[in-house]
Amino acid sequence: MYWLEVSVITDGEAAEAVAEVLRPFAYQEGVVLEQLGDMENLDPNALEPNVTVKIYLPEDRDTPALRQRLEEILYHMGRLYPIPPPTFRKLQEEDWANAWKAHYHPFRIGRRIWIQPSWLNADEQELANADLQPDDVVLTLDPGMAFGTGTHPTTQMCLQALEDIVQPGMSVLDVGTGSGILAIAAGKLGAAKLWGMDTDDVAVKTAVSNAQQNNIHHFHAWQGTLATVNERDWDVVVVNILAPVIIALLQEDGLMSYVAGNGRLILSGIIEEQAEGVETAVIAAGGQILQKLTVRDWVAFIATWA
Repeated sequence: MYWLEVSVITDGEAAEAVAEVLRPFAYQEGVVLEQLGDMENLDPNALEPNVTVKIYLPEDRDTPALRQRLEEILYHMGRLYPIPPPTFRKLQEEDWANAWKAHYHPFRIGRRIWIQPSWLNADEQELANADLQPDDVVLTLDPGMAFGTGTHPTTQMCLQALEDIVQPGMSVLDVGTGSGILAIAAGKLGAAKLWGMDTDDVAVKTAVSNAQQNNIHHFHAWQGTLATVNERDWDVVVVNILAPVIIALLQEDGLMSYVAGNGRLILSGIIEEQAEGVETAVIAAGGQILQKLTVRDWVAFIATWA
């Protein structure tokens, strides 16, 4: 089996727009944005650096019709702003899993969450340790084929919210767990009960592996939907998916009913123009918005019962 890499080189101004039109076609709706050039020593008067936007598709979705569709979408975008045609490259499964590793380095989120890849060598680990603080919460990840590296604003806002909310002994339900990054962070912050589910079996296996690597052994994860969760009254429920899915979970699947009376619901994966629809769905389900987080065009909500 091979994976099709679709890449587009553009500038920082257009990268988010390109990412959003490609996202619906991507596996797990994951998009990789690689900034080119020396970001730390960038001339402040220089133009925005180039960014490579990449998505990946499994072999069974690589068809001439799909390639043509992607080319047409980017061609029409290019009528409004200079966008080059996409580049297609076939990668074997192992190469696909390793394709982004060279661009994934240790980094900090919030006050004390430190994320680092699992494949650091001794010298890289020593450099990473030099930046650690005594009370840092360290997450060691190998996202593999699951969405959730911590680099996307939607994940970062969830992690910041968890850092503020999770207290030792709490219960946390991670809906659409992906790589398990959010559940693992909650466990490192002291959550005593951790459940997570995902509709993708590969994501579940990745999440379980990452949890074990981080010595989080009380994380119960399985392949399934929200309907397969047979317990309510969770202190924290976190959902980092997409706005239409979140709205459906609230309207059709009783998402709010899984939250304890004084619990918190963290919602992310929401584009700014879809935020009002999510807020309306929360209110209709009996909830209220306590806090709105924003990073560029992305929004996250922290909600509770009204």
